[in-house]
This record gives sequence, C-alpha cells and structure tokens, in this order.
Amino acid sequence: MTMDANQKRAVKEEKEMSRRARARAKKIRNTEARAAKSVVTRGAGKKARKRKKQNKAALKKASELEPKKAKGSKEASAHKKAKGPKNTSPPMAAKPNLAKSDNLTMALVDELHEDGRLLNERWQEVEAQLAYMVTDRVMAMPGGPVPSFDSSDVVRGHRVIRCEDGFSKVFLSDCVAAISNSWHDMRIKLVHVSDVPFAPQARIWLPTGQTDHNRIMICLRAQNLNVDMSDWSILRAEEVMEISQSFLLLINRRCIPQLDAVDYKLRYGIRMAQIQLILSEADDLPSEFDNYHPFCHFPH
Repeated sequence: MTMDANQKRAVKEEKEMSRRARARAKKIRNTEARAAKSVVTRGAGKKARKRKKQNKAALKKASELEPKKAKGSKEASAHKKAKGPKNTSPPMAAKPNLAKSDNLTMALVDELHEDGRLLNERWQEVEAQLAYMVTDRVMAMPGGPVPSFDSSDVVRGHRVIRCEDGFSKVFLSDCVAAISNSWHDMRIKLVHVSDVPFAPQARIWLPTGQTDHNRIMICLRAQNLNVDMSDWSILRAEEVMEISQSFLLLINRRCIPQLDAVDYKLRYGIRMAQIQLILSEADDLPSEFDNYHPFCHFPH
C-alpha cells in the first residue's frame, strides 16, 4: 500500500511539473508572438508613414506643375482659336420645295372657277383634245422630238401635268392656248403648279357607316337650307373613329358667312355636326382640338 502511495505521489508530481512546463512554454510562445507582431506593426506603420510622406510630396509637386500646365493649355487653346475652327460655315438650308423649284411641273386651272370643279368634271374631254394634238405632232414629225408628259397627279382639285423637258413644256403651253376657249363656261390655262389656287374646303364629322356620298350631300342640303351648298362636293372620306368619320368637302366662298352664322354646325340626321373651314394649306394642320371631342373639330 505504501509503495502504491509513493508511486501515486510521484506520478502526481510528474504531472504537475509537466503542466508547469507547458504553461511556461505557452507563455514564452505568446511573448514571442506579441514581440513579432509588434515588430511587424512598427514596420507597417513605418512603411505607411513613408508612403504618406511620398504621396504628400507628389501632391505638392503636382500642385506646383498645374499652373504651368493650365497656362500651356490656355496658350494652346488660344493658338487653336487663332488658327480657326475647322468648319465655321452655317448649316445648309433646307432643300427647297420641288413644286417651286421644278419649272417643268405645270397644272391646268379654270380662270372662271377657282375651285377647278368644272375642269375636273370635264377632264376626259380636255385630255382627249390634248392627246389628239400630241399624236398629230408625232404623226407629222416621226423623226423629230416627241413631247412627253405625266398627268396622273391632282393638286387641290386641279390636274397636274409633269413635262419631260423644256420642249414638252413649250408644246403643252401652245396646245392649252389653242383650246383655251373651246368651252363657253370654262376657260383653261396652264400655270406652274405652285400657282394653283386653293379652293375653300371643309371637314365635317358624320356618323360612321355613311358610304354613299350622293346621299350625304342630299341630306346635308335638305337639312340646312340656310347654307348655300349648291356646288359642294365630297373630295374624300377620311379617318374612321369610334363613333364618327370625317369627310373632306369642296365648298364655295359664298357659304362662309352662312356657316359663321350657324356657329359652324350643320344638321345631319339627328346630329349637329361640327365643321372645320380650310381656307389654306396651313389651316389643314392638326390643331389643339383634334383630340378634344370624338366627332367635333372647331374652326380656327
């Protein structure tokens, strides 16, 4: 038993010494680690201070050079200005309207009726006479120049005739002058297309589904006897909206005071249809009232 107690005591003392040795070793390691860290920190701080000092010196040097650089830039800019910009020319003007610049685009007008309605109704007769005169020229001079035209366009209710060249234009002018007085109620004349008169027009908003133009005019005349519509005609049907459709009308100047008297409203069916006067091309531009009402458009 005694031996056992001594052995236990020896083992206990050995363990205690081992524990103390480990504690001392740990303390030594911690001390060494702190010392190393302190050295690294001092080194890093020293390096940081060195970099800060270098940056400060660089900034100072840059600030000293900046005025010189600015001065040099100003001198370069002044030199560039003295030399002059690459392009000082004003922007190019817009391309002129073809109708005004092209002297070969002509049109037929009726000197007795500025709206061109009668001339338009008799266009087949006029075209037949002009075509006969062209074929006469071709037959008489097969080897000579041939007048060439294009009469497929209409401007403001008047027939446009585009001449191929100057010879065609002179030939057409002579032909029109020759047949100018062939009708007792119409006197035709050849003018430049830019000189075509603008006949008064109007836009009216009617219920949808009105497809018979003749029926529309009969009803308008019958329901509005105080407005002179004797020579009104529908030029075209326009946009179909939710409950209305607009129609472009060719009207006369006599009715303008009458339309003003009825506040530019005409009876049609059960509707008081609003009407817009168009006395020039500028009047036909969109206005602030276009989206005001689904079927009303107010005069300017």
